[in-house]
Amino acid sequence: MTGLKPSQSRKNASVPFSKWKARAALVTLALAAYAGSFGLGLAQDSKVIVAQDSRIREVTAENIKLILTRNYWWPKTGDGLYRPVTTLSLLFNSAVLGNGTNPAGYHAVNFLLHAINVWLVFELALLLFKMIQPAFFAAALWAVHPICTEAVTGIVGRADLLAAMAVLGGLLLYARTESFEGRRRYWAAAALFVIATAGVFSKESAAVLLGLMLLWDLSFAEDKPRLLARWPAYAAVAASLVLLAWARQAVLGPLPVPQPVYVDNPILGADFFAARLTAIKVIGLDLWLLIFPLDLSSDRSYNQVPVSAWSDPWAWVALVVVVAILALAFVRYRRDRLTFWLAGFFAIALLPTANLLFPIGALMAERFLYLPSVAFAIALVALLGRLNSRRYTTVVVAVLVVLYAGRTFARNAAWNSDLTLASADVQTTPESFRLHDMLAKALFEQDARRNIDRSIQEEEKSWQILAPLAPARSSEFPPAFLGIYYAAKADLDPAHSRAWYEKSLAVLEKAREISLATEKAYGAVQSAHGAPRRARSGFQQLYFNLANACLNLGRYQEAIDALRYGRGLNPAALEAYDGLQVAYAATGDFRMAAVSLEEKAQVDGFQPATVAAIRSVYGKIPDGSCAFVQQGSASQLNMNCPVVKSDLCLAWSDLAGAYADARQTAQSQTLRDTAVSRYGCAGGMTDDKNRSSVPPK
Repeated sequence: MTGLKPSQSRKNASVPFSKWKARAALVTLALAAYAGSFGLGLAQDSKVIVAQDSRIREVTAENIKLILTRNYWWPKTGDGLYRPVTTLSLLFNSAVLGNGTNPAGYHAVNFLLHAINVWLVFELALLLFKMIQPAFFAAALWAVHPICTEAVTGIVGRADLLAAMAVLGGLLLYARTESFEGRRRYWAAAALFVIATAGVFSKESAAVLLGLMLLWDLSFAEDKPRLLARWPAYAAVAASLVLLAWARQAVLGPLPVPQPVYVDNPILGADFFAARLTAIKVIGLDLWLLIFPLDLSSDRSYNQVPVSAWSDPWAWVALVVVVAILALAFVRYRRDRLTFWLAGFFAIALLPTANLLFPIGALMAERFLYLPSVAFAIALVALLGRLNSRRYTTVVVAVLVVLYAGRTFARNAAWNSDLTLASADVQTTPESFRLHDMLAKALFEQDARRNIDRSIQEEEKSWQILAPLAPARSSEFPPAFLGIYYAAKADLDPAHSRAWYEKSLAVLEKAREISLATEKAYGAVQSAHGAPRRARSGFQQLYFNLANACLNLGRYQEAIDALRYGRGLNPAALEAYDGLQVAYAATGDFRMAAVSLEEKAQVDGFQPATVAAIRSVYGKIPDGSCAFVQQGSASQLNMNCPVVKSDLCLAWSDLAGAYADARQTAQSQTLRDTAVSRYGCAGGMTDDKNRSSVPPK
């Protein structure tokens, strides 16, 4: 299997029936490994992308336009991702196949895409080995390798499946068109452009196709001077990258710049050498998981893989292994082109997510290995094929296929829900703060009363991992949800409720400190890039829960401050106005309680329940008896009542200020203009002490 020349005839691969039997057997193997995936539910990001993206509910011109002109995680704007082909595939699932939010259809399509990729790997291995048996072995190992479950069984891995299909298909097309001449060469280039464009518009990492084409030529091209004649193919793939760059700029350019999240990738806060050493350690971990895919995990965020120092032995071991592999590939370049090509394939396929050239949004993820693992499977078969006994090779491969398939089958079950996934992965990656956080939430959602103690325990572990970090580098979510669970425990344990609310307040204040630091950092990032700040980045529910703890501890002004600040993040949240009404009423300020409800009425369109609540509050104000008049069977606010007109003007002005704080300037100005034209209110703002932009103390 050395000295490969892909253009040679394939004597043993010329029997169509044998090839089709091999393809059928590969699909059967893959189906056996993934048989348990079709009845699974939605876990992790799959819940968001399937259940909450309104664009995939119906095939309409408007939805297709939104898919083509909005970012991947729309309506969230800070992801920096543009993957319309992936979203269109989800639209096909949801609307064309009629799956809606039923996960079965999405799992089936993911498996179908994986099965196609298995065929492509078989064809690629056949091109390399010239024989069906080793090509089948390589494709079989890859088909059932457990590392692929993170992309296949997790529906959000659809992007990785589509990108890999484009890369493998494009590379096969390129490799088989070496002898094309004239018009056929240009037709092949056109096909390459379509394939490459579909790939990079599925996931950006499909850009590696260009590098893999060059690697193929460096490894196997028989006539190096003829490489210049293949420029149409290179130009076609390069054109797809230019198109992607243009589309990304058009769609993402006007949006806020994504804010780096340190806890997702600690390399973001490391110096150059520490960051690269850590990245190399991760590559070592990747290689280990490919060989022994036992401790798989859906998340390896802070602090599962600590940033490496020069004294980190595992980083140095990984460096030695990586350097040895690369050195072997270069040293044996002339005698063993296959080794050179496999090492290069793995390196190029992994490079976009390796954090070596630039840091990305995650330090490590098993799904990043979906395409690079192709090289591992082929390399393993090539290595085993150099043993003296073919029977021994066959037995070893068969055993590995059975073991890998069994591990894959078992791993699938973990992806049924957040609860099953977090429960499994927290055992293998116990230092990942996000897994403890996910498990706590899943337990709470399953049964808040029965699981409250376990939810608290898991969230405390998550917060314990993050607590040593500086606020600007931390995440407000674990302490924020821990505060929620403490408050829930207070309601379940009335005898000790005050102690639990005090614990809730203490940890929520930590969460607020982190949130304010993060919001400040977000603003600094936007300012540094000259990007628009169309929305604020704070976690609104944090402030509402902070206010709840303050209310239950009788700290009413602090509750008001928290509610007003939280309202300024999104004034459409009705919870803010209900909380303000309760807090103001608790201080005896029924006028401001009425104003808060009148603001709520402007937001919810004067719902009957809101109007009834306003009437109830005015019944407690000495000069509020004239606040309502009877109009037929309904009662309405009486604009001739001085207190009502004054309060409404204050409500409109204050609400306009809240929308201004939320950077929704058009809505703010509309409220001001309407207040002046409809009620004759004077312009101006409320007093600063009532402004939402003032951070709570």
